[in-house]
Amino acid sequence: MAVLLDLDNTVFDSSGIYEFTIRGLEKKAKDLGFSSSKEFKKTYDQVRAEVKKELPGNPVNRLRILYFKKMSEVLFGAVDPSFVLKLDSAYFGFFLQGIKDWKKKYSSEFKRILSLLKELQEVQDLVLITNESLRTQVLKLSVLFPKDIKYRLVTSEESGAEKPSPLIFNKALAGADPKKSYIIGDSLEDDIKGGISFGLESFHLQTPISSKKQKSFLEKKTLGGKEYWESPDLISALNYILSLEKGIVL
Repeated sequence: MAVLLDLDNTVFDSSGIYEFTIRGLEKKAKDLGFSSSKEFKKTYDQVRAEVKKELPGNPVNRLRILYFKKMSEVLFGAVDPSFVLKLDSAYFGFFLQGIKDWKKKYSSEFKRILSLLKELQEVQDLVLITNESLRTQVLKLSVLFPKDIKYRLVTSEESGAEKPSPLIFNKALAGADPKKSYIIGDSLEDDIKGGISFGLESFHLQTPISSKKQKSFLEKKTLGGKEYWESPDLISALNYILSLEKGIVL
């Protein structure tokens, strides 16, 4: 039995923190070797588009260090390792600070998420399943979870395939009974399609933490003729899974 959790935009607001990170790099552009914030943004947008085009559907097209290598080539006509590593270090410095700031902003909600995860780990294996590189996700997790949250981490990099491929789901389940397991994620294509194809109880999140003041409920929907849950936020999905594990009907 296992609870599979996507990481980015499921456990925390990765998209918002990414935007915070890029803005931070723009402000620090001159210190990083650019003539201006405008030059940084123009170059970054250019190389990011090039990498996405050159490596469509390939998980490595998310690796920022590829962007920074190309930025070095655009600016200097060659690869400057120290420049590339300086950008990479600055990027993750801003990103990790963004996670810390997000946790502080939503401290009460995130504490509730941690409390629910601690309850769940007593009855189910927690598995983070992600279409990202191992180094990138380990860096994020170093500031996201306290040490008393116990989980396995399965990345597309070490699985040889991205979600919704059965290769990464088989590795994440590690022999657990799919009919007694769950997946929570923000992507219908990657998380929900992959989960329901294995018979997992699947929960599609609208957002990690809901900003709505009114009470929201889970709603049953279908994808490819198979049912899944639409959940307003992570707390709602975790609460429901715990109720199922405890035999409580909501």
